[in-house]
Amino acid sequence: MDIDHMQRTPQYSYSVDADRIKQRLRQETDKSDRSDGQRRDSIDISEEGRSALKEEMAAFRRKRLPENLEKAAALSTGAYAIRNDFEEMIAEQEGTTTDTFDSHVNRMAYAYQRMKERIEEKYAASDRRKEYYVAEDGSMQELTREKELEMLDQAYETHSRFMAANTQIWSELQDFKARTEYHSNKTEAKAPVNKKQSSEIREQVYHTFMSAISEKNLESLKQHRDSQEQLRLDLDISSSARALLNNIWDSMRKESSMI
Repeated sequence: MDIDHMQRTPQYSYSVDADRIKQRLRQETDKSDRSDGQRRDSIDISEEGRSALKEEMAAFRRKRLPENLEKAAALSTGAYAIRNDFEEMIAEQEGTTTDTFDSHVNRMAYAYQRMKERIEEKYAASDRRKEYYVAEDGSMQELTREKELEMLDQAYETHSRFMAANTQIWSELQDFKARTEYHSNKTEAKAPVNKKQSSEIREQVYHTFMSAISEKNLESLKQHRDSQEQLRLDLDISSSARALLNNIWDSMRKESSMI
């Protein structure tokens, strides 16, 4: 039996979409002709996925970038600025009267009291903008009234310790300059400096400076603002000790003016 295989009806049929192939080829050609000359990967994303991605990016910008930029723009120099302002306020008062120990104590207490008032006024203002400072751990923290007052206390204490150390040195120089003793063999020897006494003077000066900003003294400064140089603050030391400190400062002032 002859079978004409050419007359068999195939079970499946196939067709080629030439237009679709041409379209795909054109797309591939366009990708390869980009300005950078490189072929890039692409990904198809649904409209739902695109909307979700846009919302995530917008949320990131709202919560992260503006917050950090705002803090950076309002970043305060903190303790450095307060210490610098405190020193400048003391320097602005110099030269009005004789620079005795009493007058310097008054200037220190006055500068402290004025800066404390400024801090209180700033935080009492209704239109105050938030400020930030860099904490010891490197993070940016909001600057508060309590933190600024703490920085002011640190600035005052730093200046007190510095001036107490200077007073100790001046005391030692005063004692050292004083006397020369001669022995029976006509050799000379300088009188030894009393280190214990000079160390006690340093501690006494520091204690005196810290006593100058008591509530009682600060209130007196408010009432005698125009005549604060003549005000005699309660420094919690005896009259003789106070006279000794003024004598040391007066002696060094005279020495400085001769140089």
